[in-house]
Amino acid sequence: MIYELQIENYQLIKPLLAEYPVNPVIGGVIEGNNLGRIFVDHPQNPSAALVWAKNEMFYLIGNSDNKLFNSSLESLIFCQIKPDALAIGDDCFNLELYPFSKWERIIPRIFTHSLFIGERVPFEFDYNRYKSRKLEKKVLPDGYQCQIITEALIKIDINDVMKKEILKFWDSVDSFFNKGIGVVITKEREIIGTCLSVFVSGSDFEIGINVYQTEHRGKGLATYMAERFLEICLEKDGRPHWTTENFRCDSIAIANKLGFRQLPNYRMFFLPF
Repeated sequence: MIYELQIENYQLIKPLLAEYPVNPVIGGVIEGNNLGRIFVDHPQNPSAALVWAKNEMFYLIGNSDNKLFNSSLESLIFCQIKPDALAIGDDCFNLELYPFSKWERIIPRIFTHSLFIGERVPFEFDYNRYKSRKLEKKVLPDGYQCQIITEALIKIDINDVMKKEILKFWDSVDSFFNKGIGVVITKEREIIGTCLSVFVSGSDFEIGINVYQTEHRGKGLATYMAERFLEICLEKDGRPHWTTENFRCDSIAIANKLGFRQLPNYRMFFLPF
């Protein structure tokens, strides 16, 4: 059997994560900061959980040996969750496992679909490395401007680019302003790129960066936004987090450039919806 928890009971799965480092994506969902749903094997005393962090990742957590829970997972994901995911533009089933070794051995038994194997690249923020590598004050190319995302700025964004980006991960713009941070690059009042805290758990901030059109890429805009984001995050005594896929070479390069320490890659599973 699988039960969906109500948001006020998301904290019930925290003991399943006690031995793992802080994950602001899962934590952001558990704390009700960010959009997600949690499914468990028992409504009061869960030993296994599926967490859907919307527009980001799915996580299988805890006991991998509950046959009733495992036998219902595929139907839940591809019959019930899939239509809701596609409706919000979350078009790929990306799956991480905690603990990996125990879940990995039974993945072929859980899913009749053949899942692809990918690699994620995690980073750990190293303040001393950041300070020693901190870039000289960069100047944006002519015509570009970097600003902190504010309510006033969102109001003059006629295409709602910032609002749409925020609402991929947050239930409201107000929630974002209460706990999140972000910067935006503009050119002639057009939104060129954003750098947001897409998930927040306590003082841990997961970074998400977008430069929306190819014609504006390759100009250092993403690096500029990320550096400004880090300054704001550290001013708030926050801990920035950066995780990406192994094929995103630009993202990996920016993280290294800004003083994050690259950790060993780890495997995950995926299948386009």
